[in-house]
Amino acid sequence: MFSDDQAAEHQFWIDLHVRVCCEMERPIFRRFGRFEGLIPKRYYLLDGVPRRITGVAWTMGARGSENWKFSLILPFSTSWSDLSLVEANVVITPEKKEIEVELGQQ
Repeated sequence: MFSDDQAAEHQFWIDLHVRVCCEMERPIFRRFGRFEGLIPKRYYLLDGVPRRITGVAWTMGARGSENWKFSLILPFSTSWSDLSLVEANVVITPEKKEIEVELGQQ
């Protein structure tokens, strides 16, 4: 995987959770429930470096818990600590129950 430690990866996932939470709090998305979390399931590698991570995002709404598809598109990087969510493009598609996050270079 990346060359740095698990602490940087752990912090990245916490920061990503907060970012997606903020996006889901926008009035247009509130009716789909409260965003609860992400579960990365599959890492797609290029030369041993993750380029795309897919998994499950879930929300909790009036109908209970719902699973959504989740995809994270990464820039070429060799370190979790190099990844930045500042200029991330977050696309939420409720009709498909999908969340896609594309990171830019820091």
